Amino acid sequence: MNRTQFNLIAQRIFKSQNQRVAVEAVIFDGLSSYEAEKRFDVPKGTLSRNVRKYKNEADYITTVTAA
Repeated sequence: MNRTQFNLIAQRIFKSQNQRVAVEAVIFDGLSSYEAEKRFDVPKGTLSRNVRKYKNEADYITTVTAA
């Protein structure tokens, strides 16, 4: 998945720009969820859940397109 595809999915499932940027940093830049939460001022514990939500959505889309 590239950043353009990420942005399309992230805009649909995350309301906050901070959350989108933080999830992007975890997925593409290799930051830990903990470090990204501190850096992008996302509430503690939220980012792990959001990364999991994004990965589930990306897996679903991949499954649907492969069918």
